[in-house]
Amino acid sequence: MLSWSSTKAGDDVDLTAVAGGDDGVGLDHGNELLRFASACGSDDDAELAAARAELVDRTDEGFMVDAAAVAANFEMMTRLADGTGARLPSDTLERRAGVIGAMQVAELTSRR
Repeated sequence: MLSWSSTKAGDDVDLTAVAGGDDGVGLDHGNELLRFASACGSDDDAELAAARAELVDRTDEGFMVDAAAVAANFEMMTRLADGTGARLPSDTLERRAGVIGAMQVAELTSRR
């Protein structure tokens, strides 16, 4: 979705920076968003609080709430897909191979 939405908005997003967790990915407040997104996916409540506070400090509370809603939506979609056993068709995986490689998605392990 990030690659689609950034293309639609005319932004040049570096997906390898997303995987690396640095360099801001080419978006305004990218470093803060990366830190917040990473903290959302961890079990470290102190890091989440610090990342949330930094994002609010650099932007505003509404921006952080929008970022949290996006993170929550991704979590919901993943749970729905896992719960239904949904899998991407092989032709879709082939088309997305570059993005999957750049973001190191194949290296991720489920928390289940």
